[in-house]
Amino acid sequence: MDYIVWQNISPLTKLVMNQLHYLGLLFMISVYAYRIHQIFQFPAAKEGTPPKGDQRQAIRYSYLTLAMPWEIESQKRHMYRYIEFVIFHIAMAVSILFTWTLPMAHEFMKNPVIIGFSEFFFVLGFLTGTSRLARRLYSPAMREISSFDDYFSLILLTLWMLFGILAAPLKSEPFLFGFYCFATFLHFYVPFSKIMHYLYWPFIRYYMGKHFGHRGTYPKKGSMPSLK
Repeated sequence: MDYIVWQNISPLTKLVMNQLHYLGLLFMISVYAYRIHQIFQFPAAKEGTPPKGDQRQAIRYSYLTLAMPWEIESQKRHMYRYIEFVIFHIAMAVSILFTWTLPMAHEFMKNPVIIGFSEFFFVLGFLTGTSRLARRLYSPAMREISSFDDYFSLILLTLWMLFGILAAPLKSEPFLFGFYCFATFLHFYVPFSKIMHYLYWPFIRYYMGKHFGHRGTYPKKGSMPSLK
């Protein structure tokens, strides 16, 4: 089967890929900007005790723990889950890049290397998404702490990856249409779901490092001597 001829794509597919998709992106960015504005309206906490540690070192360490799984007990004990976490989030980043790039550079995206690269990460995203969903369904401990949004978000993202696998070769308009329908819906849904946690992550890590660094209890001694 030949590649999709861009000039022959239906008006509905073009509407979803361009106007609706980017409208959703603009909506998501607007909500993010509003949420960040709200965060900055809260007065910063002030420490009332003498400093006992290095706050700046603790803040750097707090951010770097994302790339140091051996420093977090749960990740150190279950390293495969950390690897799964990294792969899943990289796959999401590649998927987002794919959705932004394709409407503007569709001929470039037909390069076999680009297609293979995209398919590879879509497959990884689908497999890790399925694994994470299965763990929530079959692990009693995970079921106990999971909400409807946890399941719904994971199902959405995993199905999005599945449609990505089918759409990446750029040979089927129905699969491409479905892929962008998921992407567009996610732009409108994410600001009201737990997926939005990544917006708060930089603030949480900053204040965690600042507070416990002030107390001298974070990072633990000997964790990151190179940061001194």
